[in-house]
Amino acid sequence: METAVSPGCALFTHEFRGAASRVPAAATAFGLRRDHVLVEILAVFADRSDKLEEHRHRQWARATLEAFDAMALPGGYPNLLAEGDAHRAVKSYGRNAEALIKAKRHYDPDNVFRSAIPLPVAQGKAPRATRNEFA
Repeated sequence: METAVSPGCALFTHEFRGAASRVPAAATAFGLRRDHVLVEILAVFADRSDKLEEHRHRQWARATLEAFDAMALPGGYPNLLAEGDAHRAVKSYGRNAEALIKAKRHYDPDNVFRSAIPLPVAQGKAPRATRNEFA
């Protein structure tokens, strides 16, 4: 993993275990129902007009995310995903994704709530989670 590029770079961990991981995946929208640790990656910088700093921080965040790929669960926490990560949100909902995308297309066809619920609204076949992703 690369060295943080500024004091504004941080990793936070959150344990997900116990009762929350024993809820059946079909009982809620969220599909990652097993013990795990959430790693939240933050890269904050003061001057948003400095494109070089933005690039350095984004690059660090991407490299850090990639460093966890080998051990990460599919998807991620939808409310913490970056803009444009709808494909990862779909994976986090697992087998529930198809029904959620259908509801999103019905109730939010203009994608007004895209930052809170980053699911694809474009028509077409929704990506499906494979059976072993949530075993």
